[in-house]
Amino acid sequence: MEPRLLGRVLKKFIASNSLGESISQVELLTRWEEILSPVVSKHAKPAGIKGNELLVEVSSSAWLNELLFLKDKLKNRLNKEVGRELITEIRFYLKEG
Repeated sequence: MEPRLLGRVLKKFIASNSLGESISQVELLTRWEEILSPVVSKHAKPAGIKGNELLVEVSSSAWLNELLFLKDKLKNRLNKEVGRELITEIRFYLKEG
């Protein structure tokens, strides 16, 4: 048996099952402000992920329109950060209150 680094073996195991997707989702949600610009993250907060759809709460209709325009760019950036195509759709909605 060849010796292997434990980290590599664990990473491969996690990536090979649904646990890897859950970990990527948590990583994306917790690193939101780090991944996106401070301006965007000030006005848009992730509310959760359902399947491959990211739900984002937005502070105003003006920001909602801006983010709709940037949707593909944001989706690509988020997927690049987690190293897989985790998000296939982003749904923006206005913050209540």
